Amino acid sequence: MDLERNKRNVRRVHEEAFGEGRLEVVDEVVAPNAVDHHVFAGETDFPAAMKGVILALRAAMPDLRHTVEDVIAEGDRVAVRVAMTGTHTGDPLFGVPASGRSVNVEQYHILQFDDQGLAVQHWGHVGADELMRQVGTQDQPVAR
Repeated sequence: MDLERNKRNVRRVHEEAFGEGRLEVVDEVVAPNAVDHHVFAGETDFPAAMKGVILALRAAMPDLRHTVEDVIAEGDRVAVRVAMTGTHTGDPLFGVPASGRSVNVEQYHILQFDDQGLAVQHWGHVGADELMRQVGTQDQPVAR
């Protein structure tokens, strides 16, 4: 297992895919049949669901950034702590019109990788409730 490659791939998802909108990175580092065990679980196509979330977040917060704070790898798993920041000046976010508010949400993710360096499972806490609180509403709870 190439721990450094897997750590790089986790960084790429956050910094390049979420932070820069480079959706092709998802296809390069997430297996087509990867399984998601967090808030958007239930989607049968995790890579497509992830791309949809990236597009929605970037449309709502054009200055979206995912800053990787910590990365820890052992065996076939990588754990990461990420600071998601942005300003809600664009499209509605989960139905909430642009608030103009800045957000700073801490996220935690664990990804399991195969021998080729593709993420095959994901568990995470994405801070959706905190995100909604920061944009100015608690009327629309989002499952964790």
